[in-house]
Amino acid sequence: MDGQHNASATTVGDARRAQIVHAARAICLEKGFSKITISDIAGRVGMTRSLFYHYFQDKDQVADAVLDDVIDEVISQLEEWNANREVGNISKALDDVVRLTRSLIADEGPFSQRMIEDGNAGLYIKFIDRVADRIAEYICNSTVRDFEKLHGMPITNEHETFYTLIVGLISLIRLHPDIEDTVIRQVAAQTLHLNEYM
Repeated sequence: MDGQHNASATTVGDARRAQIVHAARAICLEKGFSKITISDIAGRVGMTRSLFYHYFQDKDQVADAVLDDVIDEVISQLEEWNANREVGNISKALDDVVRLTRSLIADEGPFSQRMIEDGNAGLYIKFIDRVADRIAEYICNSTVRDFEKLHGMPITNEHETFYTLIVGLISLIRLHPDIEDTVIRQVAAQTLHLNEYM
């Protein structure tokens, strides 16, 4: 009985934590993270400030959880793409990477823009660093291993290469939103030494 009670309490705690994170994310989009107060977040989810502190130590800890929440959504999109990709079709995979990168920027664009407008560039940089690291980790542990089995590995330092490519592509597309997909595709193919496989 005690084990069931603890499992139930954990589930309720996780649900409350998720409520806090989603509320903080919504408020961040509305008025920027620097203007959010603990009272705003607690009020949005219908709890007291003291109960909020049961789940998070401070606003920075909530900010970290919000970033992780956004990144988890990005990784979910990648998992879906990876599960449905055509093994061996490198050309289509590159097209998909261009599309996924553009959709990542479009989907999280308002969130990033709000961080930047809010004068919270440090939080934005932390977000880009973390999203690139998680994407690189995911790709290296899935798609890259599959490619290696079929073709060998044309690059070294896979994680670092993908990290650099992801950060670079995000910055490039943000700075030049009208850049042609073919250019992005060529940059990715050159960086990853994929041209000879297509």
